Amino acid sequence: MVDWNNKRPEMVKCISALSVGKAIYAAPDGNKETARLLVAADGFHFKNSDFDDLKLLSISLLSPTGSTFSISFDDNGSLLVNGVKYTAPTNQGDETIKGNKIYEGITRLYGGLVLKTSGDEYEITIDENGYLKAIKTGENDGQTKNN
Repeated sequence: MVDWNNKRPEMVKCISALSVGKAIYAAPDGNKETARLLVAADGFHFKNSDFDDLKLLSISLLSPTGSTFSISFDDNGSLLVNGVKYTAPTNQGDETIKGNKIYEGITRLYGGLVLKTSGDEYEITIDENGYLKAIKTGENDGQTKNN
């Protein structure tokens, strides 16, 4: 008798049976009396053990707008989205984020903006009239110099 509860039985050539009628039944040992229901009008009847040896290279997902996205892992176990290593966004203070980034849509920045070019730092502000100002700041002392 087949033990369906703990493992998926091995299929045996010329003995295993798959019955298709009003439903789909599987009988790895060929015994129709102990066959298990797989698919019926009320849905799928799979068990965890049915997927014990399932291995997928990637999963493709379709967005509501029709874009396709691929999720996979590299040889080191890093998550890849469309073949690019995923870096989780963080909400940490005093964080340095490196690399080129492209943002689409509205990006909101709170707390100020300081840009550094050729060793000089500039604090970027917008006054009450909407004019952009760049003020050179001190050398890492956080104090604004009036130039």
